[in-house]
Amino acid sequence: MSVDQLIKRLNAIADAGLIYGKDTFDLERYQDIKNVLRDLTGDLSDLTPAELSDLFLPTSHYPTPMIDVRAFVKNETGHVLLVRDQAKGDWALPGGYGEIGFSPSENVLKELAEEAGVTGEVVRLLAVFDTNKWQPQGRQYYKFVFECRALSQDFKVNSETSETDYFNLETLTVPLSEKRNTRSQLNLLDELSQTGKQYID
Repeated sequence: MSVDQLIKRLNAIADAGLIYGKDTFDLERYQDIKNVLRDLTGDLSDLTPAELSDLFLPTSHYPTPMIDVRAFVKNETGHVLLVRDQAKGDWALPGGYGEIGFSPSENVLKELAEEAGVTGEVVRLLAVFDTNKWQPQGRQYYKFVFECRALSQDFKVNSETSETDYFNLETLTVPLSEKRNTRSQLNLLDELSQTGKQYID
C-alpha cells in the first residue's frame, strides 16, 4: 500500500473503533490515533488540504468506500460522449455519486440525463475501478462504468456541466478531470466496448 492508502486504512480503523468501541479509554486512544494521523499526513501525503479535511471528519457510520457511477456512450461514428465541468472546465464521462433510493443502473441513467441531457438505456456493466489503484484521493471510491445507448439528447447548460460533445479518443486533446476518469481508463473502456469483455478491479 502507498502512504496515502495506509493513512486512509488507519483512519478507517480508528473511525470504526470510535463508532463501536465501548470503553472510555479505548475511545480516547482511537481519537488520539486520528489526531496523530492528521499531524503526520500533512508532511507525508500528496492529498490536497480539502481532501485531508474531508478525510478526518467525524463519521457516525462504519467507514466504507463510496460509490461513483459513469456512463460510457458512443455515437454511430464510435466517438465517446464527454461533459465539461461547469466550475473547472475539464471533461469527463457523465456521472456522479450513487444516490440512495436508486439502483446503480438507475443512478447512471439519472446522471446521464442531468449532466448530458441524454435519455438512454443501460447495455451492460463495462468496468468497476478502485480509485486507490487508478487515481488516489481523499476518499476511496468504487467507480461503476456502464455502457449505455443514447436514445435522445436535449442538452441544456446546468449547474454541473457547461457543454457536452462526442470525441474521438485517438485524437483527444481536451483536458480531462483525472479524478473522474483517466486517459488510460477511457482507452480501456473503449477496448472493452469493442471486445465485449469486462474489467473489475
